[in-house]
Amino acid sequence: MHPPPFRKTHRLSDWPECVIELHCLHCRGGSVGYPVRLLMQRKGDMTFENLLRRLRCKRCHAAKPAPVYLVAGHHRTASGGPDPDWSIELVTPRK
Repeated sequence: MHPPPFRKTHRLSDWPECVIELHCLHCRGGSVGYPVRLLMQRKGDMTFENLLRRLRCKRCHAAKPAPVYLVAGHHRTASGGPDPDWSIELVTPRK
């Protein structure tokens, strides 16, 4: 399934059933998935552009996480679970 059109100016409320999946290459802490609905409850209905500027690794706090994905369905890197319906890379990894 192809992902629907996405813009960073969209609000979290435009994608309430999705998950933000982030990885930190700095501390290699694995991946963390945040349900968009939970982020809205805790941080308000901000734009993805604003959210991406504010994201930090929860483990090391030193670096902005990369890559970051918007995932529909299930966690993109779940081991032993079903594949996601689709995912969009929001932040590319730094080389």
